[in-house]
Amino acid sequence: MIEFIKLGLLFSAFGCFLEVVFTSIYDSIEMYIRAGKSKVDVRFFGYWSILYIFVYGFVLTAFWLNVAVPYVYPLHWLARIFIYGFSFQFGEYICMYLFHQIFGQSPSESHYEGKFDSINNFTRLSYFPAFVFEAFVFEAVYQVYMQ
Repeated sequence: MIEFIKLGLLFSAFGCFLEVVFTSIYDSIEMYIRAGKSKVDVRFFGYWSILYIFVYGFVLTAFWLNVAVPYVYPLHWLARIFIYGFSFQFGEYICMYLFHQIFGQSPSESHYEGKFDSINNFTRLSYFPAFVFEAFVFEAVYQVYMQ
């Protein structure tokens, strides 16, 4: 139980930090592509929600300890890319769907609405590379702080 709590706190901190950094960079790149250099908001506003602490601190931690460490870690890095990417994509969709059911709107809906790659405004397909990067960061966090 202590391992779960410690990992949950670590994943919450790193996950929320990466969420803000990634969304700020991604949105700035998207602005640059769509509107040009003069229209980019250089303040790099990222976004997150307090509800993401549940996603990173509980859901991801449970996945990590029960699936990733025993079954995914031993696999080749290429297999881990696909497993992590699809798992995170599916996990985000399910969590945002549940938040939508509970609160009437998920934290991601207002940011994902109208995007070309949005799936029901719960996840975006173009976040796949970020999810993979994030997963490998979580591997490093687990290895450094939990081993």
